[in-house]
Amino acid sequence: MKKIIEKPGKTKQELLDSLEKLKEKFKYEISGNDVEVTKITDGYKVHAEKRFIVKFHVDAEIIARDGEYELSWETNAPPGKVEDAMKKIEQTLQAF
Repeated sequence: MKKIIEKPGKTKQELLDSLEKLKEKFKYEISGNDVEVTKITDGYKVHAEKRFIVKFHVDAEIIARDGEYELSWETNAPPGKVEDAMKKIEQTLQAF
């Protein structure tokens, strides 16, 4: 799945810098869970998993471009949980 988050007037470098600040801000939450965040050329790759009765996972990329972020992801998590998470991610990226 893909989603574009518009950031009019922001350069790719400004958006990459914002992603780095977000990673630093949430580093303790990231390290306290089964989440791996890897820097790639134009953004970050994220892998997260959680075990309940079955293992749920999310593999995502956040790519910075001039004026926008592109989020893409694959998951086996329930759609309602994904929608809630995407709303939080979008709000966070809009605020930074």
